[in-house]
Amino acid sequence: MTRHQRRQHAATAGAIALAAAAIALAWHGLYGEAVLAGVVVLSLTDAALRAHREHQRELAEFDWARQRGLAMDPPPLKPCCWIGSSSRGRAHNPRCTRPRYEDGTVDEFLAEREGRG
Repeated sequence: MTRHQRRQHAATAGAIALAAAAIALAWHGLYGEAVLAGVVVLSLTDAALRAHREHQRELAEFDWARQRGLAMDPPPLKPCCWIGSSSRGRAHNPRCTRPRYEDGTVDEFLAEREGRG
């Protein structure tokens, strides 16, 4: 079990338990507390979904690295890396699955953003 799966299972269990508590609170007329518990349930559900996406990405990166190690030429993942997607393809992190830094490095991107480039 990966760290992402542990986070996903913990957040899911917390969301289920808190949803049951929110229903019980609403049943007893404690609507403010029930709404607050409902907001926390949504937050925990979002955390579980993020952990699931991170786990799927980690599996895809592992498979991509395995194929690359077997001298296959796998296509880059989409998005190629988290920095590449947030910098609109102008910088990439070391775990990027694109061919080596066609668009520039993180340092070049940050220097350009700060006006030093």
